[in-house]
Amino acid sequence: MDAEKMRRLARIPEVITDIPSLPLVASKVLQLITGENTSMSDLMGVISLDHSFASRLIRIANSPYYTRDNRAGDVADAVIRIGFTTVRALVFAASLRDMGLMSDSLDRALWEHNTAVALGATVVARETGLLPSGEPLIHGLLHDIGKVLINRTLREKYAEVIRTVRERKIPFIEAERALLGFDHSDVGEYVAERWNLPDSLSFVLANHHREDLLSVKDAALRKTALAVKAADALCSSLGIGISCTVSLSDEEWKALKLSSPRKRSGICTRIGEEFPSHRDFIMGRGN
Repeated sequence: MDAEKMRRLARIPEVITDIPSLPLVASKVLQLITGENTSMSDLMGVISLDHSFASRLIRIANSPYYTRDNRAGDVADAVIRIGFTTVRALVFAASLRDMGLMSDSLDRALWEHNTAVALGATVVARETGLLPSGEPLIHGLLHDIGKVLINRTLREKYAEVIRTVRERKIPFIEAERALLGFDHSDVGEYVAERWNLPDSLSFVLANHHREDLLSVKDAALRKTALAVKAADALCSSLGIGISCTVSLSDEEWKALKLSSPRKRSGICTRIGEEFPSHRDFIMGRGN
């Protein structure tokens, strides 16, 4: 770690003081995600902790993205249709609502973008076959958790960051470093340690804006971070939530098997079609 990044990380505990604990459901699902012998009964036991998950899960299973012929009638049907890995991630995602991180319109706009990127990373994984489709969902959902936590603590200052991004058309991390002395990737890395998140999640939170991702030797980390970065770029182009221009190099698109603009446009279409259902599940109807 270079000296400049160490300096930025050292500032965070002095400023970002209001970091909530993970909700019970999220903690339990995270254990299931990282466990090697998780069963359907384990997952159903966690879902039963919050009955509202069941109806929302069935609703998303019956959305156009998953529905083929017969409709899912219960949670077991929904899990089979959506996929075990994706359901674990969706339950984790929905449980974050308990953290009180959607208290104003800016919070919701930030979460809308996070939700879209979570969906987008899932679609990218599915379309390319480079990763199990459920894995990138949580990575995408949490990729900008740093923005959410900065806004929670420093609302006026972060509103200034957003104005700077919009007026000067510069990346968030550039505006954040100039106005705050650290950026949302730094905060993401910090909170990953506080929440004891898996190494892969910590890596994505800290590195999803890196320009040299292709140099990362760990293939799984490289592919996951690239899927999130690609989803971030595609969702930013769709203007979902609060975001800024994110770009990938030709080599990065090629590594994801997405060199074709037509293929990327198709993924954008899927995101646009499925985003309302995922937003409803994760953020609740009416947000």
